[in-house]
Amino acid sequence: MKTINLIKVFIASPGDIAAKRNEVEETIYRWNIENTDNTKVILMPIRWETNAIPTYINNSSGQSVINKQIVENSDILLAIFGHKLGSPVDNYRSGTIAEIDHFYKNSKGEVGVFFLDEPVPQVLAEEYIEVKKYRDSLEDKGFYGTYSKDNIRRFLTKKVNYLIEKAQNNLESKRFDLDSISYKTPSVINKKVTGTDKDFDDNLDIFDPIEFDNDERLLLIYAFMDENSIFSTDNSTYRKVVQWESDNNLRSYLSGRVFDVLEKLSKSGILKEEYDSSFDEYPSRYILISEDYKKFKRYFLKNEKRISVIMEKYKAPIQADPFSNLDESDLPF
Repeated sequence: MKTINLIKVFIASPGDIAAKRNEVEETIYRWNIENTDNTKVILMPIRWETNAIPTYINNSSGQSVINKQIVENSDILLAIFGHKLGSPVDNYRSGTIAEIDHFYKNSKGEVGVFFLDEPVPQVLAEEYIEVKKYRDSLEDKGFYGTYSKDNIRRFLTKKVNYLIEKAQNNLESKRFDLDSISYKTPSVINKKVTGTDKDFDDNLDIFDPIEFDNDERLLLIYAFMDENSIFSTDNSTYRKVVQWESDNNLRSYLSGRVFDVLEKLSKSGILKEEYDSSFDEYPSRYILISEDYKKFKRYFLKNEKRISVIMEKYKAPIQADPFSNLDESDLPF
């Protein structure tokens, strides 16, 4: 069974273009068909007509109930304006603007505002002036665009990719509650090293070829340089190591064996395995716990010159320019 991430997309618009909300909903379903298998993400369209639950709250407007129930619990807000701004509500010029403002202040999610580019009927010319004023007010505040199915699809793809990356970064920077994690390996560092940083230096020498293989040493250097202490067993860790090698002009040495190295460091007790479920056969993450990570970081900060020497060994060869020694007379042009 695959794990699927749910992203809620709230569709907002004044009542004059309800048909466009239907179109956006169809675009979302089409996006799911085309992208869910690859992204492990499914988009859920949220609309006040179908998702709000009738509720009576004293001294509360219908708009505030909608905001609380479904607007602030969404991940993306997608608003569309046609030729009308909508009806004023709760000291806002329209309910749609109220939803945009409430979402931005309370959800901190992703917002996209789109405007129709269609001829304005003469009967709506005066109302359209208010739409234009609102559009102009957004120029210094953020994203807005012209409505089309393709633009909506591109917007959703961009924002979904951003939310996936953001969630991954949050996961990898989070300090876990160690008592709540299912571990199957002890911490060799805590067994071998207790007390001061000098005890750490004396008992665990990262640069000792007997204690650490080249690839183990390089992964710990990567963790220090990339400020990373959590290594997922999906492709995100591999991609980050590849990027680190590219940024530092290194050969593809560590990336080609990163998961084997994580398993070795886990077996030796340097990393802890984390399982999403006690029934899982394979770990979902390897973790260098917070206190151990701090010890390694202080250790590496004191040994940066030795790190530079090791990094130099893995530098990618500089490609020679095949035309550097050619005389101009040798050139065919």
